[in-house]
Amino acid sequence: MTDWKKGLLKKCIAECIGTAVLTLVACGVAVWTNADPVATSLAFGLVIVAMAYSIGNISGCHINPAVSLGCAISKRMSWKEFGAYVGAQVVGAFIGSFLLAAFCVSFESLGGNAIQTLLLTASGVEEGADPNATSIVVAFVVEIVLTFIFVICVLGATDKRYHKGANAGIIIGLALCLVHLIGLGFTGTSVNPARSLAPAILELIGGSTTSASQLYIWIIAPLVGGACAALVYNVLTGVKMKKDKDLPVDGKLEEKN
Repeated sequence: MTDWKKGLLKKCIAECIGTAVLTLVACGVAVWTNADPVATSLAFGLVIVAMAYSIGNISGCHINPAVSLGCAISKRMSWKEFGAYVGAQVVGAFIGSFLLAAFCVSFESLGGNAIQTLLLTASGVEEGADPNATSIVVAFVVEIVLTFIFVICVLGATDKRYHKGANAGIIIGLALCLVHLIGLGFTGTSVNPARSLAPAILELIGGSTTSASQLYIWIIAPLVGGACAALVYNVLTGVKMKKDKDLPVDGKLEEKN
């Protein structure tokens, strides 16, 4: 195996671990707090901070296909790396979701009702709202806007031309907390196709089709938001990278003499 492939494998393992932790811990907090907006928002933000300083030096700590897409469009990673990252993130999300499901099953055996509350981990247009074109369009727009805000923050905070990056993890974690605070009441906040896919499948297994039937929103809208953020950021900063090596996946510009 070439050094490049070994390096990519390590990055993918890091992304898999990071996404698994995000899905297990942050979605787990949603389960145990009955989707309390403050606790859930803080959980997502704090997980990002923890993972940024754990695996950020290995893979850049994307743990989100929308972030990886933004980096690919900004030439911070190759499209081959993008595909590998997304695959690792999806696998990690399923690992985290199944671990959470196992915890919930164990809890239920002790008298709890965790299987039902496990459904809180899935994104969805609020129950009780009419599943009509208007609510779907609004949810789609909300996810695009929130993902745009999050990804443009990621791109700015990790741009080594303007920042040293020591506090990037904290800034990005606070940004994710912010978009969850406003988004939870509207859509349950996805802004991350990988972390929404696995819980939607578990929800389907649990007998509810709400999130699974709307899965296209939680996949397409965040990717659109991430792509728009990258395009806008590139225009605003005048970025016209010609070579992927100019700005690697971890967002660090190469030193040039």
